[in-house]
Amino acid sequence: MKPIRKFPGPMPGLDTYRAQARNKANWSGYSRDKKRYRQLVDDLTDLQHKLCGYCENDLQNNHRQVEHVVPKSDPREGKRRELDAANLVACCLGGTLATADGPGQYLAPTKGNTSCGQKKGNDMIPDFVDPRTLPELPSLTRVGPDGRIEVDKDACHVAGWAVDGVGETVEFLGLNVERLRLSREELWRALEEDWKDYHDDEDIMREAAREELLPDGSGGLSRFFTTRRSYFAAWGGEEVLAEEPRDWI
Repeated sequence: MKPIRKFPGPMPGLDTYRAQARNKANWSGYSRDKKRYRQLVDDLTDLQHKLCGYCENDLQNNHRQVEHVVPKSDPREGKRRELDAANLVACCLGGTLATADGPGQYLAPTKGNTSCGQKKGNDMIPDFVDPRTLPELPSLTRVGPDGRIEVDKDACHVAGWAVDGVGETVEFLGLNVERLRLSREELWRALEEDWKDYHDDEDIMREAAREELLPDGSGGLSRFFTTRRSYFAAWGGEEVLAEEPRDWI
């Protein structure tokens, strides 16, 4: 996961619905209007630079949904927060569609290969890490050449975060399922193929870090941001991300 911003101020459509429906307002009533729901997904997608709020995969038009961080079924907070913009993120469908991200990587949907909101379902863990609470710097996780997400214990200590909570969240969301791990491994190999001949040229690698890590002209980030971030860490990637304005968040 990477840090993402909370929606700034009132959310168009959502607040209008709440004002109109008053005490009858609920998620079912809001999301029943497909145009209104699609606008909400679009707004959240743009806020998140077009990446899933959990696994950082691309949010495609037919492969995205609104995720309630605190589930609607939560006995204490669910009802109160089902229409709270601060409780909503845009997510992929978590492996419920067939995937074919690379040669030999076709994976049909299976229960053991789901991730993100689909894996989380209506459950919650005590130390769940909401991506909107993550620090901008440093990254609390890193990705290795094998595509696995690991907790960066040193970074957690620097940021004052519980190591166990980050690790449990990665596990809880299924972020290391084979479908995602294979895709990140494939990306790492592609990055190595593209840039291995330039590792000794700091200027080229710093410019490559900018190209791979910062938003494009439409405001979108490249998929699996943390994988790219981990790859370019040795060539000033974190320094690039530390520069103002930090519009990669």
